[in-house]
Amino acid sequence: MRVISLRRRMLYILLSAFFIVWFVATGVTISNTAARIREGIDNQLVAASDTLYQQAKQAIGDDAAMENLGDDVRIFGRVDTSLYQVWYGDNLIKKSDNAPTHRMSNRPGFQAGDLNDIRWRFYYRVDAVRGLDVIIAFKDDFSGDVADQIGRATTYPMLLALPFIGIAIYLGVTRGLKPLRALESQITARTPTQMDPIDADQVPHEVRGIVRSLNGLLERLQIAIEGERRFTSNASHELRTPLAAIEVQTQVALRATDHEERKKALNQISHSVDRATRMVSQLLTMARIDPDGAESMLHQLDLRRVVEEEVAEISQTALDKQIDIGMDAPESALIDGDPDALSILTRNLLDNAIRYTPEGGQVTAAIRQAGGHVFLSVIDTGPGISDEEKVKVYDRFYRIVGSTSSGAGLGLSIVKRIAELHQADLRLSDNPDGQGLVISVAFKESV
Repeated sequence: MRVISLRRRMLYILLSAFFIVWFVATGVTISNTAARIREGIDNQLVAASDTLYQQAKQAIGDDAAMENLGDDVRIFGRVDTSLYQVWYGDNLIKKSDNAPTHRMSNRPGFQAGDLNDIRWRFYYRVDAVRGLDVIIAFKDDFSGDVADQIGRATTYPMLLALPFIGIAIYLGVTRGLKPLRALESQITARTPTQMDPIDADQVPHEVRGIVRSLNGLLERLQIAIEGERRFTSNASHELRTPLAAIEVQTQVALRATDHEERKKALNQISHSVDRATRMVSQLLTMARIDPDGAESMLHQLDLRRVVEEEVAEISQTALDKQIDIGMDAPESALIDGDPDALSILTRNLLDNAIRYTPEGGQVTAAIRQAGGHVFLSVIDTGPGISDEEKVKVYDRFYRIVGSTSSGAGLGLSIVKRIAELHQADLRLSDNPDGQGLVISVAFKESV
């Protein structure tokens, strides 16, 4: 796996940005300097052509003046890089020693061209009235030479300073990352049980969001660990009761001399084993249900079929207790769910209802559809639950005060967790037809 170094990444970005800015700034400087030199040359060409034109206008017809014409023509004080011609009509009346005898330019104004394999900048001044034309030129390598000199003057110092700039950026980045190393040391030094939040005010602003998210994770882990600790403690306590009863009744059965006494002790052992088996089964169910993996488990199914199977399976238990169990449901009720989890949910709701309903009572599993939802309700005629206990019954191992039921107090905890897996709402209410309880689960209807 490739390891990403924040220091290396920042050095790369900073050095790259520095060189890009440097090259752009150098290029702009050279370009602007060349443009200003070109502008200066053009101004000098215009000024020199004006001077030469005025001299030529006065020297026409005066041989002595014509002889001295152009002697003082200078471009930036350099004679060797300048050319000029003075034309009177089609006659070349004066030129510099290094100028050709043909017209150096054929277009009025500024123009660049080659002459004797040298690049020149020409300015052609026309006087159409007198027929007096002045052409003056300057070597076009001057601006390039100056630009090259500026480029070298800018580049060489930067190349010499490059190692020092790299070291300065490296030290700056290293110093800037020091708070992150301190945060790393603080997190590394923590013990597996140390879940107190990290002080977000002592870390750089840029990583406060990460620290706050980490604190949120630590808080959730703390809650989860505390919950598992309570779960383990309660589970060990609850399992200790049936195991202790098994041990006591086993001793009674071993010492018993009377057949009836031994039979009674064995029945108690069987009852305690059933209770321990049920509790272990529910504990395993709790551990197996994971709401985080819900999406991959859900698919379209008919809730009526699931409830129908569970009602048929538990009906014998209800009959043994002389409880009338029934079902009220439409032909089909489609939802997105996990069939195994929904079977466990339905079984726990029905088992709780039968467990708390006295002999001769009634338990009904009802399904109805309304407002894009499918409602599964289990209605019993038991003693009901007070408003205060309706909030507590979802807690693991909680049993209603004064209840004689042998349950472990895990049924509704399992139901709640499965409901969360299906993003369903779970509600408890009093039986509107009289004494008893209604537990309803609202699922989203499958489309």
